[in-house]
Amino acid sequence: MSRTILCVATAAGLTCVSLGLMIVRYRVLGDEVLAPRGPGAWRVTLLVNGSSTSKDAKLLTATPLEIGHQHICRESCRSNEFSNKPPASRRPERRQVLWNYRQTISPGRFRVIYEFYCQLDLHRADAPLPHSAKLLYRPPAAGEFLRDEARIECEHPEIAALARQLTEGTDELSEQVEALFRHVDQYIGKEPAVGGGGLSAVQCLKNGRGDSGAKSRLLVALCRNRGIPARMVTGLMLARGKGQEQVAHYWVEAWIHDHWKPMCSFHHYDGHVPPAFLVFGIGDLPIVHGKLVRDLDYAFLTEPSDPKVESVLARPSTLHRFFRSMSLYALPPPEGRLVEFLLLLPVAALLVCVFRNVIGMNSFGTFAPALVGLAFRELESLPGILVFVSLVLIGWGMRRILDSYHLLQVPRTAFMMSLVVVVLIAGIVAANFHDLPATKFMPLFPMVILTGMIERFWTLEVEDGTYASFKTMLGSMFIATTIALVLGIHALVRILFQFPEILGLIMAGQLLLGRYTGYRLSELFRFRDLSMVSGP
Repeated sequence: MSRTILCVATAAGLTCVSLGLMIVRYRVLGDEVLAPRGPGAWRVTLLVNGSSTSKDAKLLTATPLEIGHQHICRESCRSNEFSNKPPASRRPERRQVLWNYRQTISPGRFRVIYEFYCQLDLHRADAPLPHSAKLLYRPPAAGEFLRDEARIECEHPEIAALARQLTEGTDELSEQVEALFRHVDQYIGKEPAVGGGGLSAVQCLKNGRGDSGAKSRLLVALCRNRGIPARMVTGLMLARGKGQEQVAHYWVEAWIHDHWKPMCSFHHYDGHVPPAFLVFGIGDLPIVHGKLVRDLDYAFLTEPSDPKVESVLARPSTLHRFFRSMSLYALPPPEGRLVEFLLLLPVAALLVCVFRNVIGMNSFGTFAPALVGLAFRELESLPGILVFVSLVLIGWGMRRILDSYHLLQVPRTAFMMSLVVVVLIAGIVAANFHDLPATKFMPLFPMVILTGMIERFWTLEVEDGTYASFKTMLGSMFIATTIALVLGIHALVRILFQFPEILGLIMAGQLLLGRYTGYRLSELFRFRDLSMVSGP
């Protein structure tokens, strides 16, 4: 069997396996391949409106946690006025999206949309916690969750007097918490949540009524006054207000003996809350807050899965359960974003193959343009490629100077990387002095790739001349820009995530390109005069 036939047969096999797996998985899962479906699957949209007063405006929006029975997937952020960074998970008790105002947009009215899907295991509210979430439910440290906080005045005389009265003659912690909860639940009235941050614990006590946040602050203050660690939980009620606008909901957790006891005095839950209470964070957290913004307002829209498929998916087959467990939607958000990046790498490599083997363009290596294109695949960061070229040229000039020292290759490369770092730091400081958003471009630079391109640029110039080196650099940047534009198409990213079997088709294309020995398109252009002479 010839090598060409072997490549074609292998490519055909990969194509059949990939398409067959896609068809089987779609027949088994149905529309669940495209988005989470079934009992406990919800689509949640957060809309934020407001006005910016400066181009330095910033926003922080809370996002739900990945804990126990709740799983978050398919997060997306969009706004014409703000760019965003993926939700950070540096602190286990909260995740937030950071929004930065676009420098090309004049201050004024803005809209920000954060959307996600969540899957709840409605029958396992006590599902095992991931490692990061276990930190949230560890025993409190000495003195933790016992002190005054903003709007939780646990040492206020009226709070202290009521707490003593309600727990008089009771030494058992669980009974004390029960008495405190029963009072807030039965004798403090309910009112809807409105803007302005809500009432404090003392204000709620004096008014005799409050929203879920105010009643929770009062219950926390009463518990802490009795020396019982207590904290608020910020979240959302998915099972209420289906298809209607709603705001955040708050409830309380108190440490009793060896566990956190959940309580919602607003909806009369003592010792448990429904699994449809989606946790956004521990503490009295604002869902959205900002800097240099005004008239800030938000609302959630919660939509359940298609009820027509719930009865079918409530009793899934073994194959259905297998494919569901292997779905990329089962990954936590940080791992999902990593897989999304990895899925794009083969696509970028395929584009490099097309440019080099079919079109005939030269580049600095195979993966350098692919990685540079991936680093700048957001449309707003495309000018970073020009900055990248400028750094390569600056590094090339420094490389010419460094050549007079006749250093060994490894120390020379290390010294070159250090020089590049110095130039980058100087550029960031200069950009900050002129109020330019340097962080949109410079932190994404793959330093090893940048240093390697400078070395390749210099080597090619020595071997083939300055013209060839600049031509190769321009080709590399053109390929990187094309990759950035193609991989910046959100529909492409979504399809790859829904059908990762497409990787088999991409690999088949790479195999076929690997046996392509015909003319490059650039060669047809180079030899056009010869073809005209030899023609009829």
